[in-house]
Amino acid sequence: MRVGGMTAMRMLLCALALLVAVPAAADPGDVEYQFLWSEGAYLHRVALNGMTVAGDTAISISLPIYVTKYLRDGANELEVEYTSDTRVGLSVTLETRAKGPRKDQIVRFTSVTGETNGARVTKKIPFTIQLRRQTPLRLSGADREAIAALLQTYYATLARKDGAGLAKLYAKAVEQEAQIYPEGIGLFQWVLSDSLRMIATPKFRMKPFPGAALQFSVDGQVVTVTRPDQSPLVESVPMEADSAGAQPASGAEGAQAEPGLKPTSLSFKRYDGRWYLALPFGF
Repeated sequence: MRVGGMTAMRMLLCALALLVAVPAAADPGDVEYQFLWSEGAYLHRVALNGMTVAGDTAISISLPIYVTKYLRDGANELEVEYTSDTRVGLSVTLETRAKGPRKDQIVRFTSVTGETNGARVTKKIPFTIQLRRQTPLRLSGADREAIAALLQTYYATLARKDGAGLAKLYAKAVEQEAQIYPEGIGLFQWVLSDSLRMIATPKFRMKPFPGAALQFSVDGQVVTVTRPDQSPLVESVPMEADSAGAQPASGAEGAQAEPGLKPTSLSFKRYDGRWYLALPFGF
C-alpha cells in the first residue's frame, strides 16, 4: 500500500517522538554503584544475601549506604527485619547510580502502618541485577610513588596550616563524586570544615612526618594507605583545651587535650590519569 506524503510525515514524526521518549542506554563503560536507604519505622536489620548491611534495636538509614560489595550478578535476596509503627510506614530502597547523574530503582520493600501488630517479623525479597563493577586496579610502582608523594603533600599542607590548600586537595573528588553520592558530600564537607577549624587554631602544629613503611590496599579503583602497625599516617601535636594560664577544673588531674588530627588511613583515587585524595566512601 502506498503511503501519501502527509501520512508518511506524520509517521516519521511519531517515530521521532518515540525515540526521544526512550532513555538513552548507558555506556557499556559506565561504572554503576548500588546504594540502600530506608524511610519510616521501625527497622531492626537489613541484609543482602545473608550479610548484614545494618542492624540494631531500631535504625534509620537516612544516609544511603554503599552496598555493591554485598551483591552478586544474577539472583540476590534482600532481607528486612522490622516492627510496624502505628503512625508511619516503612520502606527500604535499593538503587543503582551512575554518573550523569542517573538513578534506577532495583527493588523496594514497603510496609504499611500497623501491619505486624507489634510483632517483630522478617521478610525476604528476591531480585535480580546485572552488575557493572569497577575494573580492578593494578597498582604499579609508579602509582605507589605518586600516592606516597601526594601523602607528603597532604602532610606539608597541614604543617603550614593551609586550609585552602587542604580543601583543594579534595576538590577533584568532591566534584566527581557529587553526581553519585550528593548526600555524602554534605557530610564530608562538614567533617572537612571541622578539620579546617582545627588547623586554623594558633596552637595547631604537626609532629614530624613518620618514616615508617606504607601499606597499600586496593578495592576497585580506590587505594587505601595505612601503616603496617596501624599507627597514624600523620599526626598533630595534642593541643591543650584550657587557655594559657588557666587552672584545671577542681578534681582534674590536669588539662585535657583536645582531639588531634591523626588519621590511620587515607583513600586515593585516580581521576583523568592523575592521583587525588579520595572521599572516604569506599568507592
